Amino acid sequence: MADEQVIPVAQSVEIVSVNQEETNSLPLDQNPAAVYLATLRPVGRRGMLRALTLIAEVVSGGKQTALTLPWHKLRYQHTAAIAPVLVERGYRPATVNQALSGLRSVLYHAWKLGLMESEDYQRARDVKNRRGETLPRGRALDKDELKALIKTCQAEKTPGGLRDAALIGLMYGTGLRRSEVVKLELKDYNPATGALTIRGAKGGKDRLVYVKGGAAKSLAVWLGQRGDTAGALFCPVHKSGKVRVVVMTDQSVMKILKKRGLQTDLESFSPHDLRRTFISDLLDAGADIATVQKLAGHASVTTTARYDRRGEAAKSKATDLLEIPY
Repeated sequence: MADEQVIPVAQSVEIVSVNQEETNSLPLDQNPAAVYLATLRPVGRRGMLRALTLIAEVVSGGKQTALTLPWHKLRYQHTAAIAPVLVERGYRPATVNQALSGLRSVLYHAWKLGLMESEDYQRARDVKNRRGETLPRGRALDKDELKALIKTCQAEKTPGGLRDAALIGLMYGTGLRRSEVVKLELKDYNPATGALTIRGAKGGKDRLVYVKGGAAKSLAVWLGQRGDTAGALFCPVHKSGKVRVVVMTDQSVMKILKKRGLQTDLESFSPHDLRRTFISDLLDAGADIATVQKLAGHASVTTTARYDRRGEAAKSKATDLLEIPY
């Protein structure tokens, strides 16, 4: 770039000066960011677009987006400064590393498209991930909270209440991501065995989970209300009580849980917190971590281990051994 300028990282403003005329005016099939995003599955694409947008804003001082930044003009002096700026702005190592992974992939596609020389590409992509351990995000719900949530739904005595009780029971009982829940269809569930087929989950993988106990009972009640029409397992319910067998959005799941949490007067929690609770409770109960990994659909046992609260319980118990003379 004619007027490339490296800004001291401490300023955290703009790493590279990019004029308006230098924006990426390439067609989408030649735009390395667009080509890379097109290779991802929809759920992963949304998250990576956010990560690339974050880099574009940092690199250009907020002047460019993921699809307008001329990625092929980035050089090592620019890419090396991205991680320090993100860290200064308070982003967690996992977020920084996701952004750097996206950066390397976009640069790879810029090289494959013939927009970068091999030497420039190799140097620009040579940025190391950030190491560091942070406390797990979110929280786990206790048994009383889960019981209160489901009771709140049951007390409503409406089709929407029956659906929400089943939704909460299934999300806790199987640990599904909300993006997986909204893809479920009636044909994916076998009431006789409790087997539930998750299709096209994260990483494009299918897996089996099992709906048991109270989760199976609440789901049976909801299905009695829903009917046997083929299609989405969980559906929108009109205020009149009419069930529409169409696909819900994952944002709808978020709204349902927020509504029920407020009605129950619980501390704020997210859909993913039900997944955290599922994994944590299984590990706490002594389930084999490799089995829990398969049920959760994690690519690595290391990811599953991050949900293990047994280490924290042991640390708390050890601290109780100390007597403070106060």
